[in-house]
Amino acid sequence: MSFRLGKRRIYIGYEAAAALTAVLVLDRENRMIMCFAAALLHELGHLLMMLIFGVKVRGAALRLFDVRIDADSPCSFTADICVTLGGPAANLLLAAVFMPAGGFFGGANLALGCFNLLPVTSLDGGRLLTLLLSRRFSPRVCDITLKIISFVVLLPLMTAGIYTLFRSGYNYSLLIISLYLLAILFIKN
Repeated sequence: MSFRLGKRRIYIGYEAAAALTAVLVLDRENRMIMCFAAALLHELGHLLMMLIFGVKVRGAALRLFDVRIDADSPCSFTADICVTLGGPAANLLLAAVFMPAGGFFGGANLALGCFNLLPVTSLDGGRLLTLLLSRRFSPRVCDITLKIISFVVLLPLMTAGIYTLFRSGYNYSLLIISLYLLAILFIKN
């Protein structure tokens, strides 16, 4: 489904809407709602940096596992770095504010902020690594380096996901996320 917010087109995938509806109905402890809130605040961190650096935003698409912001490229290397780090910075700032209170929301922000800084394709850490490598190396070298580093990071993450699943008997989230990121890595190849 799609709608306009001012001049910006907002798209919400049906799978994302179905997942959010299921969470609202089934999540009695509101933990997934807090995770969705952390993810929304993460994206708002990117948008705030875009606003600060004058990057024109045309729209956004919310899908099951990610959010895509349709915007112009930042005008400078510094702006690009700041926009890339805006999401994790928002999460880490919120974690610093809410962690002392001991609530789940602070931990969700900490986990999301740290996870997004991993040097993996499709995550902010992968984007940051690409930006830094592109200052010295060709796009081909940057791409190959990022793919190798992504695989090296995702392999133990996937192993930890399998271990967590077998230990808990039900917690498959880390495994699903790492398989999704690994699939993206191979699909882009």
